[in-house]
Amino acid sequence: MRAIPRCGLHQIVTCSFVCSLSLILFLNQLCANDIGLSQAGTDFTAEEITQLERKNLIQERCGETTTEKQPKRTKVTPVRFKIEDQHRVMYCDVPKVASTYLKGLMLVLSGAVESNNLETLPRSTIHEKSPLRMFDANTLADTNQNGVGNFTKFIFVRHPFERLVSAYQDKFAGDNVFYQKAVGIAIIRKYRKEPSALSLQKGHDVTFAEFVDFIVDEWRDGRVPLDVHWRPVVDLCHPCSMEYDFIGKFETLDQDVDYLLQTLNESGLTSRLFKSPANNTKPKTTATLWRQSMKTLSRKQLNELDNIFMEDFRLFGYPQETTEK
Repeated sequence: MRAIPRCGLHQIVTCSFVCSLSLILFLNQLCANDIGLSQAGTDFTAEEITQLERKNLIQERCGETTTEKQPKRTKVTPVRFKIEDQHRVMYCDVPKVASTYLKGLMLVLSGAVESNNLETLPRSTIHEKSPLRMFDANTLADTNQNGVGNFTKFIFVRHPFERLVSAYQDKFAGDNVFYQKAVGIAIIRKYRKEPSALSLQKGHDVTFAEFVDFIVDEWRDGRVPLDVHWRPVVDLCHPCSMEYDFIGKFETLDQDVDYLLQTLNESGLTSRLFKSPANNTKPKTTATLWRQSMKTLSRKQLNELDNIFMEDFRLFGYPQETTEK
């Protein structure tokens, strides 16, 4: 066996020493970076972290979105934004997600109305006679081309099934004569065996199961969009392409509105509009109610609803809970 030359041995020892030193320096730098990132993370507020998590979830899951179970649509509806120019903010209106409150808030922000309690604003002022301008956008490029590309875009979402039950309660289980006659009579005629003459005349007693059958068939047909009150949020607001700056949730309405106003430098409005004893922003459709409603459906109906609202569940972080009835 040949001996290793002294010069070769010296080079090996030197190389080992240099490599070890380099590794130590690298590990020290890595630890320093980790500490720096950790310390930087503490600079974020809880509200900022929540927004980052919600936006990151949408971005991540939009890249995974599959449409294999979705019917082919003949027409994709544009996103309808409410525009408030003074604060350069635009809101994608999602019915049954505190939309009356939020549109009222936009009116107050614009200076078009004055109010110390959003509940006192007439519904006609908020909905039919609102002075807020509207803007329809098919793509993010449309916002840039029409001078609102740098406006703050926000959206509020809700558990898909709670929102669905809220729509049913509002349009069919209550005293909404327009929906009962315009839609309810047709639902009863199509899905009920031996309906009474009174039901066919008024459309006032549509069951939740009949309502779901109607939605499923309309969705599967795919030729016309679903009514906005129960259309999936992904079809209303296109979250995968519109890049929303703020995502609020119905379940955390007060906290999210409070933070939204802070970002618009209008935190003073919070105590005036949302903390009044007369102003009740608690959900009218409780988790208990919508869970009870779901128990009236068949397994097939639950699976169909899962398919319809699949992307709303995935993109906004709501668990699909139809595995148990």
